Amino acid sequence: MNKDVIIIAIGRELVNGRTLDTNSRYLARNITILGLRVASIHVIDDIPADIVKTIRRALAEKPWLVITTGGLGPTVDDMTLQSVAKALNKGLVKNKKAMAMLEKRYDELYRKGLLHTKGWNEGRIKMGIMPAGAKPLKNPVGTAPAAFIKKDGTALFCLPGVPAEAQAFFDTSILAWIKQHAANSFWFEQSLVTKSYDESVLRILLDKVSAAFPDVYIKSSPAGFLKEKSLEVFFTSVGKDKAYVRDRVNGAMDRVRKLLHH
Repeated sequence: MNKDVIIIAIGRELVNGRTLDTNSRYLARNITILGLRVASIHVIDDIPADIVKTIRRALAEKPWLVITTGGLGPTVDDMTLQSVAKALNKGLVKNKKAMAMLEKRYDELYRKGLLHTKGWNEGRIKMGIMPAGAKPLKNPVGTAPAAFIKKDGTALFCLPGVPAEAQAFFDTSILAWIKQHAANSFWFEQSLVTKSYDESVLRILLDKVSAAFPDVYIKSSPAGFLKEKSLEVFFTSVGKDKAYVRDRVNGAMDRVRKLLHH
């Protein structure tokens, strides 16, 4: 089992361009900083068949962690947990802990005058129905619980799609889980701004340095052909030895500097 992570962002508003998928960017950046590799990010419609297919394909790659965002709410198009159950060949159950979380949260909102009604309705009950064996996670911001479930060595977190909620779940639940279960890795990145603006020419130099430093990922980022007289080069490495990782990144960067001045 590798330590790869797959992110699946679910919602028609994402695929039709109405809403920007900020959740995947937030998750990917923070997961990368922890020293893990985000193998892929999928943005899909909230059609159950598409969700089932994407989850099964993701699990077939045997990643260490899969995170979904979106589709946990009370409306008819929120079908993520139902689709996850089907993808995992599990039944759906009214999760007692999830129902207790929802009841407490809605009572709090009613007492604060933020809701006109308390108690249960079809949509609220729907948010407490989860795949059999799933563990509900309390929503620190909104109402819908997240869900955690394991399948053949892969951990699966299903998060709400509202960015404030998805990011809060990562900060309060997933981050601690990763630190507890993943071997400590150190991620380090530096960048160098060059006066070169032709990436095809700079590539020849960077290829030489990459061959000498195979454990450092080197990537140039163009600012726009002939518009900015510079290219920024990023140097990234991951490893268990912090000093070694820093030395390799700094060594690769110094080598590029020297070659640029020749």
